[in-house]
Amino acid sequence: MVPPSNESVLAVIPARFGAQRFPGKPLATLWGKPMLQHVWERARAARGIDRLVIATDDPRIADAARGFGAEVAMTSPEHMSGTDRVAEVARAHPSAAIVLNLQGDEPELDSEGVSRLVLGMRAEPAVQMATLAHRESDPSLFTTADVVKVATDDRGVARYFTRRWPPPGDPNAAMRHVGVYGFRREFLFEFASWPPGATEREERLEQLRAVERGVPIRVYEATHAFSGIDTPEQLAALEKRGPRR
Repeated sequence: MVPPSNESVLAVIPARFGAQRFPGKPLATLWGKPMLQHVWERARAARGIDRLVIATDDPRIADAARGFGAEVAMTSPEHMSGTDRVAEVARAHPSAAIVLNLQGDEPELDSEGVSRLVLGMRAEPAVQMATLAHRESDPSLFTTADVVKVATDDRGVARYFTRRWPPPGDPNAAMRHVGVYGFRREFLFEFASWPPGATEREERLEQLRAVERGVPIRVYEATHAFSGIDTPEQLAALEKRGPRR
């Protein structure tokens, strides 16, 4: 294996207030803190990140983030996706060779999994885009379209991403995809410039923009299961369950 490089790593947490299914989601209280703060704290615990920024276009999110100590970048309200917001921040940090997109609705973000992704990209210079996935102990969860499935080849490169069930090939090979992405700098800008493809629009999965254009996506395995928050009901269930010890 190639020795890990010392490439500078910028991690960006895009956060917007106006989510359709859950307005104000980043600032929703979970276990006594804004959900966004949990994401930020777990991102800070990941190894290999040189700079961590919360990107938003909303002053309410910016004020809350600065209140718990985060660096904030105010970005354009015209962005159509979190990746566009991440790319804007990356342009302001020209020394960042690897850029991470960490979702603002993952309060149980796997810090060790993010560390693995960073280490992997530093050790594999050919990787232009990477993501995380984990094994799911409850296969019944895979039957819903809300859970994105991924399987890899023997090199750890994604063979598919899908919401469908059953997925292509052996269903036992499927892992649960996690919305954490790593990009090499110039590829991030290229990716953000592409229009959505037919498969991306059909599946509502942005990563398929790269797959449709033949760009391999390296999948690193997370160390434990965790899932994001899309609805108030999911937040209430997580609040009731309590944080993992």
